[in-house]
Amino acid sequence: MEAQMQKDLRNLARECTKAGKHTEAFFHLTHALNADPDNLELLQMRAKALIQCEQYNLALMDADKVMSLAPNSGMGHTIRADIYFTTFNYDKAIENYKKGFQCKDGNKEYCMEGINKCKKEIVKDKELDRQYPYIGCALGIFISSVILVLDYLSFGKESYVAHPLLKVASTGLAAGICYSIGLLYRRSVKHLRRALLEPPPDLFNLNDKEDDVHPHEKTMFIPMRNKNGVEYVL
Repeated sequence: MEAQMQKDLRNLARECTKAGKHTEAFFHLTHALNADPDNLELLQMRAKALIQCEQYNLALMDADKVMSLAPNSGMGHTIRADIYFTTFNYDKAIENYKKGFQCKDGNKEYCMEGINKCKKEIVKDKELDRQYPYIGCALGIFISSVILVLDYLSFGKESYVAHPLLKVASTGLAAGICYSIGLLYRRSVKHLRRALLEPPPDLFNLNDKEDDVHPHEKTMFIPMRNKNGVEYVL
């Protein structure tokens, strides 16, 4: 009976995935996993559904469980790689694609394709890291030059920055500030990418309330975020 119900839930999840209803697929797969929590296929399917739902920290939990149940399989590494690639963490993604490629049951073609994609994105990222500070520097020089010209047209020699050295210093200062802004922007982008893998804050301390519940009556409260950033709880 349970086997038939699990099969039905798996089929429902597949239908929901094809229809783009990934949240519904997640609930069906979670229901099926309650009966068979160590089912690798169901864990893999749920991880993929969670990626589509943008619940990357929960998807990582499923990937870690797959790796613990099948440490010699490439399945867990491939799931982790997909999560890291989706969240733009290309260094970790390429590392896991390589591990998946080295496993005997790994999908060599899929992993190699992922490795090549990661290499291209890493090159683009490094180029952006190099370019943004200088773009900021050029923007700072342009803005300061425009301001100095307008200041001269408005005040002439009575301007506070009429001296040539002051003009050079103000332009250099603006260039330096905008250069730093470019650096900080790229660092903030990478920080936000890592933050995508972190669980949302438990604003209502729901997991702490489990301490007062009998062990056999405990329920896992999982905070999730939808695509609009609204938090809700399973």
